[in-house]
Amino acid sequence: MGYRINARATHGRPCLEIRDASTGAVRLLWQHPAATRNDPPEDPLARALLAEEALHSLFRELFLLTAKDRLLR
Repeated sequence: MGYRINARATHGRPCLEIRDASTGAVRLLWQHPAATRNDPPEDPLARALLAEEALHSLFRELFLLTAKDRLLR
């Protein structure tokens, strides 16, 4: 199974879209979470933790997509 990958930044936030090359179906749509009004912008540790959690989420979804692809072969 082939994929088309679209990586971009939307309003400064990284985005990743992975589509099935043959059907065009979206297999993964990920966007880095935006800071909310409740997030303290002056706390670099909190920002770093949110960024790390977002990347963990992305890699978890990529792993699941890879596992599904291998199981369907």
